[in-house]
Amino acid sequence: MNPLTYTPRLVKALPPVRANGRTLKAYAMFADPEQSGEPPKPDWLERHAAAVLHEPLAGGDHPAGFLILHRGAEGTYLLVSQWYDADMLKHWVRGAVVDAEGETSFAPLPQRDLIACVWELEVVKFERDAWVNTVLARGSTGRDALEAYLGTTFSGWV
Repeated sequence: MNPLTYTPRLVKALPPVRANGRTLKAYAMFADPEQSGEPPKPDWLERHAAAVLHEPLAGGDHPAGFLILHRGAEGTYLLVSQWYDADMLKHWVRGAVVDAEGETSFAPLPQRDLIACVWELEVVKFERDAWVNTVLARGSTGRDALEAYLGTTFSGWV
C-alpha cells in the first residue's frame, strides 16, 4: 500500500501517439524524477496504446484522447482515455507485466474499478479543461478544433 503522504511528481508531455485511427496526447509521469531522462520510445507507446484500443472507432468515438504512462512508486501504469459523444471520456487503466524474457505488456488491474491516482487525476483535469476550451467552446470537432486540442499539453509538477 502507498503511504498516506503527498510528494509532487514530474509530468512530461511526449509526442502524440497514433493508435487505431486515434491520435492521443502522451504524457510520462515519474514518482522518481531521476527516471525522467528515460522517456519511452514513441513506437513502444504506440504498440501498447494500440493493444488497449484494439477496436476501431465506433459511433460517437472521437479520434482524439490522451494517455499517461506513470512510472509509480509501486509499479508502472498505462492509462488510456478517448473522448466520446461530445463530452464524455472512455478510460482504461492497465498495469505493467514483465515476462521471463523481459518484455512488457499491460494488463487490466486486479482492482478493475480503479480510475486513477491523485497525480494522474491532475492530468485528467488538465485534459478536461483543454477539451472544454478547444473543442466544446467551439462547438465543433473539426480539424481546427482537434488540432487546437492536440496542441494543448502540460508539463510540470503535480
